[in-house]
Amino acid sequence: MAILTTEALVLRAYKLGETSKVVVLLTRERGKVRAVARGARGGRPRYQSALEPLSEVRVTLHGRQGAELVRLGQAELIHSAFRVGERGLDAVLFLSLCAELLDAFSPEGEADERVYRLGLAVLRAIEDGANPDLVARYLEAWLLRLHGLYPPLDRCASCGGALRAGRVEYHRPAQGFVCGECGPASGPILPERVRSLVEEMFSHPPASLSAPAGPHVRTLESFHRDLVARHLERELRSPRVIREATREAAR
Repeated sequence: MAILTTEALVLRAYKLGETSKVVVLLTRERGKVRAVARGARGGRPRYQSALEPLSEVRVTLHGRQGAELVRLGQAELIHSAFRVGERGLDAVLFLSLCAELLDAFSPEGEADERVYRLGLAVLRAIEDGANPDLVARYLEAWLLRLHGLYPPLDRCASCGGALRAGRVEYHRPAQGFVCGECGPASGPILPERVRSLVEEMFSHPPASLSAPAGPHVRTLESFHRDLVARHLERELRSPRVIREATREAAR
């Protein structure tokens, strides 16, 4: 008996036995779930390309309510991430980071419509030609913000006073940006252009971001990586893979 029919994003899959897979899905209705996809491997895989990472699918799940592992019934492909991958190495690496971030920030069995829509929005933006580096920072910023982890850009984390225009200085003990009176800050410092970029990310959809890739995006990447690692208490795998792949491609 089906316990759920819902739209979902495929986050990852791993082998189970000779012909099956365990598929990790970010569902619209139930959050992150793990499902056994029987017959997903072999000479004539049952689900064809529907279980490729970051495919948008409509799935039917079977099993006991609250079980850690359910069974995947039907999986209808709604939208494939194949067109994103066709854009080249940067887009492929973005897909890897996107899947890992959504997986890491999505608790088992806790639905969050905002995270699901965020995943769809960044995928569509990349498919329509947006810069992968810029959209990756957008995804990081919003996942951190939705989980209450992004420090306010307008208020001092120590005294609560308004922060002046211009650059902002982060202070680790306060877990936020601090004003000059509450400094000195431990760092890092986000220049005014980086601050403006973050403000743009929090007020515009990813497809409309106008900033070019460059040193400001790299600065923001480093800042986000530190926030993510401290929240997860581990480093993500994808940034290291991206750095290695980028160095290899540059040779």
